[in-house]
Amino acid sequence: MEFGSITFLLRFLPIFLILYYLVPGRMKNVILLLGSLCFYAWGEPICLLPMVISACSDFVHGIMIEKYRGKGNAAKILLFSALFFDMCLLFFFGYADFFIDTANTLFGTGWEKTGFPLPVGITVYTLQTMSYVIDVYRGKHAAGKNILEYATFVTMFPQLSAGPIIKYQDVQEDLRRRSINLHQISRGAKRICVGLAKKIVIADAAGQLWTTIHATQPAYLSVATAWLGILAFAFQIYFSFSGYSDIAIGLADCLGFSFPENYDHPYVATSVTDFLRRWNVTLNYWMKEYFYDPLKGNKKGIFRLLLFFINWGLIGFWYGPDWTFVLWGLWLALFFRLESLFLDKVLRFFPSILRWCYAMLVVSVGWLLFALDDVTDVWAYLQVQFGVSASHLIDHRFWFLTWEYLPTLILGVLFSLPILDGIVKRLEKGRNGMSISLTRLLEKIYPAVCLLASLVYLVGRG
Repeated sequence: MEFGSITFLLRFLPIFLILYYLVPGRMKNVILLLGSLCFYAWGEPICLLPMVISACSDFVHGIMIEKYRGKGNAAKILLFSALFFDMCLLFFFGYADFFIDTANTLFGTGWEKTGFPLPVGITVYTLQTMSYVIDVYRGKHAAGKNILEYATFVTMFPQLSAGPIIKYQDVQEDLRRRSINLHQISRGAKRICVGLAKKIVIADAAGQLWTTIHATQPAYLSVATAWLGILAFAFQIYFSFSGYSDIAIGLADCLGFSFPENYDHPYVATSVTDFLRRWNVTLNYWMKEYFYDPLKGNKKGIFRLLLFFINWGLIGFWYGPDWTFVLWGLWLALFFRLESLFLDKVLRFFPSILRWCYAMLVVSVGWLLFALDDVTDVWAYLQVQFGVSASHLIDHRFWFLTWEYLPTLILGVLFSLPILDGIVKRLEKGRNGMSISLTRLLEKIYPAVCLLASLVYLVGRG
């Protein structure tokens, strides 16, 4: 079930919230757990299997790790056991077919695929359960003794699709007791409306533009149309992920939880390092805290450099089972590394607009690796973008598509920049009657318009 669907918005969510608010505090976890299982099993019930197995395994492992912590190597062995089991589940249900395809291509093994559908959210809840057992081992929090609370943490549906990635200690107290007030619900509802507009009104429309351009052979594209296509994909990927994160954070507010922010206007970044600090923040911090920092230790030299690139290759792999995603992570990691060595010092001599152009150029090339399945297709598209094999510099098709999708492109620019946030903050700081009135009016009209536009788009294409 997708957030941006009539089934979710007008059927599942109203029924779920009515039941959730009607039951007493102790029963809210039961409703949340049952609702999350229903949400997750809607399309493919078999996808529940790895989630349930992972949750049960790490719950038991967490209790055992806490019991034997500080008593020889037993806790460490149990930790490795839990992590190995999680990785096996992730490999089998999420990435087995990818490695089978790779082996068949390289070595002609002729192995048969597993045939399992890729479970939505498996990369999210696997990282969350792994961080849970690692933090128990580190003594950051006690192991959960209540299976209902722990199962609710693992299966909580708001962030399962695309994050943000949460840790057990972030929601531990809220799982036990939480208070929900109208202000919190109102704030969450507004965030949901904005997230829906990002996903449905901007991302999906931008995706249609990218699909239209991508369907054309590169040799028949002009330079301007090729750049328009990658701009459309940049909007599609950003507003899909950030829209889902906004909906997840808004739903968490409505349910009495607090989720961390995950995207901070990455397209205003003036370096690749700045971009990565703003893009999928919780994933990048997870990899740093639980993979890169523990393994690097005090090591330096080639091992640390190799580990750095492995870290970012795995971040790319998190987005999907394809080598182009790995290359995307390595491409950005290369410039991240170059900036830390010397490039950042060089960039400081240039005006901010040129630094921004450099960062967006690197990011746009990276998005081609994200969007296309074959490196040869990426190379062919790049040649068109930079005028090597383009049919024209600019053509009638570019003007036609730009005019047809102009509202989407304008909204994409507005929502990519912190302009709207800046206006709201200035109005909130104002002490005169006009600014107070405008703030109150905007906070009521703005989310309502976002919701109405989203529903119109959904009904119109359904």
